Amino acid sequence: MYTAYVPFVNVHLVANDSLLGDGTIQNVHIRTGLNTNLLVTATWSPAKDGSFSRRVGIDLISQYLSGFNTSITVKPHLNSIPGQRLLCKALSQFNATFAIPRLSLPGDTPSGNSHFIRNATFHFLSSTASFTLVSPLQLNTLYLDFVNATALHNHTEPVGRILYDLPFAAPPGMSETPRLPVEWSIGSVGYDAVRQAIGGKLELDARATVDARLGNWKESLWYHGKGIGASVHLT
Repeated sequence: MYTAYVPFVNVHLVANDSLLGDGTIQNVHIRTGLNTNLLVTATWSPAKDGSFSRRVGIDLISQYLSGFNTSITVKPHLNSIPGQRLLCKALSQFNATFAIPRLSLPGDTPSGNSHFIRNATFHFLSSTASFTLVSPLQLNTLYLDFVNATALHNHTEPVGRILYDLPFAAPPGMSETPRLPVEWSIGSVGYDAVRQAIGGKLELDARATVDARLGNWKESLWYHGKGIGASVHLT
C-alpha cells in the first residue's frame, strides 16, 4: 500500500469560464483506493474577477437554490503546489467538472422534494401570505432584507405579487415568515383559481428576487420554485 502526503494544494473553482473562488487541501494522506472525509476549505470570492464573474456567481447560487442541476469546475493553476512551478504548469492544462450535490433539507421526502419554500398559506380577505422556509444552514441565520415575488397558477397565470422591504430571519431548519402583503392580480385566471380554492389547497409556482444577508455577505438572488403546496384561508 502506497501513501502520499499532501502538505498543501490549492485549485480554482470555475463556472462558465469565470473564477468564483478557490479550494484548498492541507496536510492530508492520500492512500490507494477510495479516500473519504478529506477536509477541503473553500473560499467564495467571484467579485475579485470582475462584475461578470459576480453575475455568474449569483446565477449559480440562484440556480442551486431553485433546484436546477448545477456544476462547478476544479482547475489547478500555476501556484497550486508551492515550489512546484513545472508540475503546476502541467496540471493547469487539466480540469475536472463535478455536479454540485443536492443538500439534504429538513422534511425532505423520498421523492426528492427539496424546495426551500416548503409550503404557503394565503389569507384571502386580509390579502396576506406566509411561507414555510427550509434553510440548508446548520449553524447560521440567514436574513432576507427585501422580497419581490410573484405567485403563478398553472406555471403562467399570475395570482398576486408580494413586495416587502422589512428584514426577517430564516434560522437553521424550518421557519415561518411573517405575513407578507399580497397585491392580488384581480381578474386573472390565477386569482380566480385562488378564490375558488378558499378552504382548500392548490399548487403554485413562485418567482422571486430576494436580497439575502449572511454576516457581512449580502447579495440579490433570484428563486424559481414549482409545485409549492398552498393552503387558502378566507381570513
